[in-house]
Amino acid sequence: MKNIRNLGLLILVVAGAVGANAQNSFTGKVQLTSEVRWGKSVLPAGEYSLSIPSFEAPVRLYIQSVNGKTAAIAVAQIANPEPGGNFVLVTGTGSDRLVRSMNLPPLGCSLVYAPLTSQEREKLYASVSQTLPVQMVKK
Repeated sequence: MKNIRNLGLLILVVAGAVGANAQNSFTGKVQLTSEVRWGKSVLPAGEYSLSIPSFEAPVRLYIQSVNGKTAAIAVAQIANPEPGGNFVLVTGTGSDRLVRSMNLPPLGCSLVYAPLTSQEREKLYASVSQTLPVQMVKK
């Protein structure tokens, strides 16, 4: 009887440890206003849940549409955060819209998916770009 109780206690401890490790380092949401290329995936407009299990490089962002129809994984490099709060930077127009980075100052970083060249940076400041707010979800 004591062995069964100890086995049950061991299973609870292991299950608790696995559950604790399954928590994400980041969970958030973003509303894409039009189709964009994010990493190697093309995502249609809509609301998406975002999660990052670990900030070890390279950082993997798991993207899941709220309606469950679309999922993707985007790999990023870590950079220093930009001023201006949590946002996803999207550049381009029409079918050439591209997610460049996701800024997360509360976590002390910005995640870069497609770095800007110096020429692109100059054009960006001279033309229109878009930042989309990211909501951090409390655990």
